[in-house]
Amino acid sequence: MSRSRSVRTTSRASTARPAPVTRGLLVRLGLYWGSLVVLTVGSCTLAFWILASATSIFNIGAQELFFIRAFGLIALVIGAAGIFFIVGALRRVTLPIREMMESAERISQGDYSARVREQGPRELRSLARSFNHMAEQLNANDAERRILIANIANELRTPLTMLKENIEGLLDGNFARDDAHLNLILGETIRLSNLVDEMRMLALAESGGLILQREPTDLNALVRDTVALYHRDASAHNVSLHAVVSEEPLVANVDPARIQQVLGNVIEDALRANLKSDIRVEIAKANLLDENAPDCAQVEVAYRAAVIAPERLRGYFDQFYQREEMNETRNEKREPGSESGIGLAIAKLLVNAHGGEIFIESDARRGTLVKFTLPLEE
Repeated sequence: MSRSRSVRTTSRASTARPAPVTRGLLVRLGLYWGSLVVLTVGSCTLAFWILASATSIFNIGAQELFFIRAFGLIALVIGAAGIFFIVGALRRVTLPIREMMESAERISQGDYSARVREQGPRELRSLARSFNHMAEQLNANDAERRILIANIANELRTPLTMLKENIEGLLDGNFARDDAHLNLILGETIRLSNLVDEMRMLALAESGGLILQREPTDLNALVRDTVALYHRDASAHNVSLHAVVSEEPLVANVDPARIQQVLGNVIEDALRANLKSDIRVEIAKANLLDENAPDCAQVEVAYRAAVIAPERLRGYFDQFYQREEMNETRNEKREPGSESGIGLAIAKLLVNAHGGEIFIESDARRGTLVKFTLPLEE
């Protein structure tokens, strides 16, 4: 019987560590308290000198009174200089903090371009670097959010426009109310429903709320069955799709439906490429360099197509990336019924949720290789 297990990983409650006491902080604290002590000693010495000079309570000679007064004045000057230096140091601290507070206020109002200067003591300079890095991340996340919203709007606009035009045509009598037009409307409705389901799954996987139905699964059989499902699609592209399974049993505690979805998304992406060869799907035990690492199975989808540029490989599994880049490169308008372009992002999140990794390689010699690993059951 399968068990429901959440993708969300519970992190151990880490105990709060006190801030490390740096050498500069110790020096400043020592200077502060030392200046106060010297200033106090100087003030007390001068008060004693005044009292001894004005009264005859203490039987002290003129020479001793001179040295007492000199010592008090020197201590008072040193203490005052130390306090003056501390005030200047506090000013060096307060100004960057004030600038950081103003920048934080700007960021809270949505201005992610706010930055602070790296000035003041070493601790404040380190804090300023961290603050600027946080602002850069927030700015990048905001830009990605805007792009994502625009991409989602583009994805939804195409099927909605097709539905609107066909339904208006049926109502106005421009289109015949036959099965052909009804099937077209049904196809766009199914596509819209699948797109919404993909976006929901993507949101759940990114937030850690996706539930995996894990069970011991024969990965060899899963790869063989998944490849069989796409034989017809491969034939439609005039290519052959075949599986190469391992001779040894490969059993993993995974959600078979999700892993089948991962492999299916990778195969569909390969079928959308300008193929120059057949597609080979191979599964084998991964050869890991670390002997202490747990055993993993590696699934490889290999084919020959146009070489993918290195700068595109870095974002190959990002949301909508592949579709947008492909359209810009070919200068083509996406055809109705084409895929949304978030299947690879879902594949990456699902593989990561199972504790595996996914990556892609592409060169003229070996072609394109999409690989992902899955931990095997011990």
